[in-house]
Amino acid sequence: MSPTKETLKSVGAMVRGVENEVEIGVAVIGAGVAGLYATYCCGISGLECVLIDALVFTGGQCTALYPEKKIYGVPGFNDVLAKGFVESLSGQCTTFAKKLLLGKKVESISVTEDDSFVIRLCDVSSKQQSHVNAKHIIVATGIGDMIPSIPRAVLENNSNDNPPDFIQHCCIRVDFYKGKNIVVSGGGDSAIDFVINVAPLAKSVTLLHRRDKFTCEESKLKDLDNLHKNGKLQLLLEHSVSGIEKGNVITVDKNSKKIVLCADHLVFCHGFLTSCGSVFGLQEQGLKMEGGLVEVDINTMKTSLKNCYAIGDVVLYPNKKRNIVSCFFEADRAVRMIKNEIASRLS
Repeated sequence: MSPTKETLKSVGAMVRGVENEVEIGVAVIGAGVAGLYATYCCGISGLECVLIDALVFTGGQCTALYPEKKIYGVPGFNDVLAKGFVESLSGQCTTFAKKLLLGKKVESISVTEDDSFVIRLCDVSSKQQSHVNAKHIIVATGIGDMIPSIPRAVLENNSNDNPPDFIQHCCIRVDFYKGKNIVVSGGGDSAIDFVINVAPLAKSVTLLHRRDKFTCEESKLKDLDNLHKNGKLQLLLEHSVSGIEKGNVITVDKNSKKIVLCADHLVFCHGFLTSCGSVFGLQEQGLKMEGGLVEVDINTMKTSLKNCYAIGDVVLYPNKKRNIVSCFFEADRAVRMIKNEIASRLS
């Protein structure tokens, strides 16, 4: 006789309501597309889970790197803004999480004698410590920690007279800049996409780039040109930020000529520095990795550690392709394996 959904739920979960301690059947680490869908798969399979992410929002790369950019390859959509896609996916998936532990950085994971896991967390704001005890874990950490690439010299020379949010990076939603004067530094797709979306809302936009031309699609260059001709955008090529003082952005050109720009915010669109590294100490406990990626069996999404699964951009297997569709397939397969394992144990 097959176990009922209620039986699976009781064995695959059991959450204890202590503020700094959670016991759960499945812990999903990473709230990007892969982690969100794994949470959904757990829910429809009758397995309770917690969803953990160091970021205070869901969506991973889609939210942090290119929220205003159209993404393609999602079944049922010709094109859709990344932020819209994530909002819909989050609404569908997070309702199945027993707990959402956002803004909680995983500091380490220890494997216990019974092949369970103790996940030690630190709140990114309060620094309060907590931990999760989980029978199974699904690692969905994507490309790893994402740190905005902002020139160190600019950060070091930032005046104390400037507000704390004066320096930003382009993952902030564009409606934040309504009616404001902003200076944008960058010349790639993320900078161009951001400017095209923010220019109709902002009071003024100045885009500066250290090279003599931008690197983006031809159609976007036409959009930039139209904004410039209509007085919605000032362009400064072969310029870079040299300093910030009392709400002014100081730039220099290739001949070291200075220009002072008055601004409410300076927005860097220089991309992110990423690092996978050792996955929370699991590598030292037997997790096999290659080039910062976790080795898995594509048939099961199992790693070399018992009860540990991995999905999304963090995994490595033959002919692996990094896209959203792969995330869905991998998440579904990992959760089905966990469910089957629990069911076989109960039968």
